[in-house]
Amino acid sequence: MNRSLLALLFVTLAAVVQCGLAAIGDRYAFERVPPSPRTCIQDGCLQGKYLDGFEGDQFEAYLGIPFAKPPLGKLRFKNPVQNDPWTGDYDATWERSRCLQKNDLRPLQTIQGGEDCLYLNVFRPKNITTPLPVIFNIHGGGYAYGASSIGEFGPERFMDTKKIILVVPQYRLGVFGFLSTEDRVAPGNFGMKDQAMALKWTRDNIGFLGGNPNLITLIGESVGGSSVQFHMMSPLSKGLFARAVSMSGSALSNWNYNVDHLALARRQAEVVGVKNPKSMTTEQLVDELRKVDALELAKSIDILKFFYVHPITLYHPTIERYVDQETFMSEDPRDLWAAGKYSPVPYTVGFLPNEGAYASAIILTNRSLLNDLNEHSSDYIPRLVGANHPTSVQMIKNRFFPDGSNERWLTENNLLSEGIIIHGIVLSVKQIISSKNSQKAPLSVYFFNFKGPYSRSYYNSYTYGDFGVCHADDLMYIFRASDFFPDFEPQSPAWHMAKVFVDYFVTIAYNGYGFRTAGPLCTAESCQLLEFTNSADEQKPVDLNLINGFDEDQFAFWYNVNALQSY
Repeated sequence: MNRSLLALLFVTLAAVVQCGLAAIGDRYAFERVPPSPRTCIQDGCLQGKYLDGFEGDQFEAYLGIPFAKPPLGKLRFKNPVQNDPWTGDYDATWERSRCLQKNDLRPLQTIQGGEDCLYLNVFRPKNITTPLPVIFNIHGGGYAYGASSIGEFGPERFMDTKKIILVVPQYRLGVFGFLSTEDRVAPGNFGMKDQAMALKWTRDNIGFLGGNPNLITLIGESVGGSSVQFHMMSPLSKGLFARAVSMSGSALSNWNYNVDHLALARRQAEVVGVKNPKSMTTEQLVDELRKVDALELAKSIDILKFFYVHPITLYHPTIERYVDQETFMSEDPRDLWAAGKYSPVPYTVGFLPNEGAYASAIILTNRSLLNDLNEHSSDYIPRLVGANHPTSVQMIKNRFFPDGSNERWLTENNLLSEGIIIHGIVLSVKQIISSKNSQKAPLSVYFFNFKGPYSRSYYNSYTYGDFGVCHADDLMYIFRASDFFPDFEPQSPAWHMAKVFVDYFVTIAYNGYGFRTAGPLCTAESCQLLEFTNSADEQKPVDLNLINGFDEDQFAFWYNVNALQSY
């Protein structure tokens, strides 16, 4: 073959290949991945990612954004320190470690997470044209476990509305977040101060992400709900949010006040092998605890419990006996709330019928635990609800266990639902109503009584027993929980309830209460609760009903029980 013919062959072949590649490129042009979202905030620029919503549209996710320095080494048992700015683009496409924890509420759990965990996730709709209200969600978990994970707090339902920006932070837990020596050495409340710093970060940065810093709604479930109420009273959080929602949690519940913090710190040191902790100064004590391996500290929690996982909130917020610019709470929150000393923002509270199942399901389905509890009925059961006075112990026995002997009490009842969760919520509402605070803001109450296809009780008992509508069952209707449950079938009653419940929260974020008009609200004249429930009408997927007031006999009983306690 001569050279000219060979050259012509190569030119022809090259042209064919080029045309072929062009055709392939045109054929697959619709599959090209759009550029990842990028935005800049005060600390630097963020490279995020797109995620799919339920209804087809994508939204932007910025994951694992640092809002404080890693609380390692000398920063363990210290107030959070603001994070330093960075250069270049920060990779916000993946979630960082959850805070170090052991979720004893679920059987056979291991240590998870790490100390370097002060990060938050931000989700926003695409193509924002005007600043959107912000929902800032504080996770629950007994101040001991939980995370901002998309697998539990999936943003898809909120993002499908295209009306909200969602922020989900993490905060230190257990001994790392709440150890206190009741002085300036380790003042405590580190987890609460982490939340406050994340909230301040949101106020300062959310405008760069398309949010309205003047319309931040603080929401939380369980101890997240208690945390919301604490922030309403804390000087660190004043002015950082415009609405508040406490779901199944109250700062007035007795499990926020069940421990001598300094004594617990010395016991903690003892169980991890520190020598003579009772004779140490608080400086020496904290210095020794900083030397202990983090995993050893985390797993030692089991040794400090009196029965199974109880008290669930062994470590919890404390009162700091001095005042400076970093003090989270220097007065008893129960006194502050009763006196009306809290931020006058629109406030919504909610609860479910069988709140106590999160703690009782595993006991009632485990013969060994059930026998142990029954063997120690007169000691353990009053302690579960914070009763420490002989009269109150007998009151509980008479009301809930009249058929049990003085030694073996146990029968099925609503003890934990009433004593641990509901009473604190009702007390909070009643004290707002009776407060002489002239700056009263709208107050709303909801009662979530919708029975769907899934329940958190399965994950606390590993059985399919029917425990009714349980603690945290309402969360799955505003957050996708893909780590726990399948998605709801489209057009099913649960699917419709999710639409309704998300709309309720979006409306709160916009106008401060969960109705498009001003009612129903709790006032001195009347208090109507909005009930979300199943519909008996086959033509209606869900029902919304109004309930007048609370169970006054139940409230009076627990008010009298708690009045006898010493804290």
